[in-house]
Amino acid sequence: MNSKIISILLGLLFCALNNIAQTNIIYKISDEIFANPERGFQKYSITDAVYYQSKDVTNLNKDTLTKWRTGSDKITIIYRYFMLAEFIDTDISQAYLDNMQNDFDIIRKAGLKCIVRFAYRNTYSGFQSGAVQQPNKPQILEHIKQIAPILESNKDIILSHQAGFIGTWGEWYYTNSTEFGTEGSINTTQWGNRKEIIDAMLEATPAEIPLQVRYPGIKRTMYGNTQLTEQTAYQNTPFARIGFYNDAFLNKWGDMGTYGVGENVNPIGTALYNYLANETRFTPMTGETNGLNPPRTDGPNALNEMNLTNWTTLNRDYYTQNFTNWINSGHYPDILRKLGYRFVLEQGKFQAADNQLNIELSIRNDGFARMLKKRRAWIILKNNADNAQYPFLLDTDPRTWEKGVTTIVSQSIDISGIPGGTYECFLSLPDPDPGLALRPEYSVRFANHDIWIIEFGYNNLLYSFDKNR
Repeated sequence: MNSKIISILLGLLFCALNNIAQTNIIYKISDEIFANPERGFQKYSITDAVYYQSKDVTNLNKDTLTKWRTGSDKITIIYRYFMLAEFIDTDISQAYLDNMQNDFDIIRKAGLKCIVRFAYRNTYSGFQSGAVQQPNKPQILEHIKQIAPILESNKDIILSHQAGFIGTWGEWYYTNSTEFGTEGSINTTQWGNRKEIIDAMLEATPAEIPLQVRYPGIKRTMYGNTQLTEQTAYQNTPFARIGFYNDAFLNKWGDMGTYGVGENVNPIGTALYNYLANETRFTPMTGETNGLNPPRTDGPNALNEMNLTNWTTLNRDYYTQNFTNWINSGHYPDILRKLGYRFVLEQGKFQAADNQLNIELSIRNDGFARMLKKRRAWIILKNNADNAQYPFLLDTDPRTWEKGVTTIVSQSIDISGIPGGTYECFLSLPDPDPGLALRPEYSVRFANHDIWIIEFGYNNLLYSFDKNR
């Protein structure tokens, strides 16, 4: 029997022998739409022509980003599309790299995080005319080396790094390239060249940042068909680090080739669909719709497929008619609430006696997905006399709080080291980065009434106790 179980049993036995009452609290669930980090709608942004030519410029604006976060859609994610068209035959300029850092500084100051992708061309007409869609492999590999230090310096605010670099829009499809293959016709050597790009991205991108590829077949072809499990997830392996983005969500041809089915075939239940649905339990699923395709793009089915494939973020800026339709049909608020995780406190059970505080929390995830990034959960005890705060780490991983499931977090806390007095009890899920940990906009809020303490980014457990002096 491990020490944690022994500690809990001894605490419960002490309470029973001393007839100490247990306090049970039922929390009120809220339907409020509010900002939470690393989930929800994302806003689109792309570097402009000035970005190449001038130092210390950006087309991002801190006040605009802040208004997105505090506005009705409660945006906490910006998609940042870095266009490298000027560097087909050369290294990325230092001015461009410096401007990238300016972007990340602005995003951080505004209290947001970002998804990043690098590409060289973003028009289909260019592909049709035969224009080169990306540099040769050695040049791409050099570009990946160049951005590695910036990714490392800004890993605190990068949610994911999408596998761009190859093809129109960086989507790995339209390439005009004998080196990488094109339009779904890719031989073994070309797949090997593509895999070198992903391997380089994995090496250059901090382990805390997952990668995303456009199609399930990319991951399966490069790294095999073995699927992630609870035991193999959340590790520094290609299997565990690579998720997906879908920029044709709910469209024809199985999301424009994502699932390899016919024009009007519903992909739900196909092998690739089931594969992706499993992988995205543990890895990111983001993207956008790109057209109307009823009934798949209608509100009821959109909700269903976002849930089936574990969506964390969705581009709010495209395809706009789908959003109008979801608003008109009344499904928009549910989508906004459920993207990513949505944690709810159902019940709390508490017992405090001398130097032992026993806590049992029932927590339900009402979102479409698990929490994507690693984050710890803390019990914060605040002394009412001097407002001193004492943190205690909970033995739980919020990434394992599965959607649609109530997770029981139970722990016996040794409080012998804190002074006597009256204490209030809070639950805190701060950002793991020391530079963001004290910023409330990067802390997780639970979907309950009357518990959010915005000053600290804490959730009030509505329980207080006296510790004998």
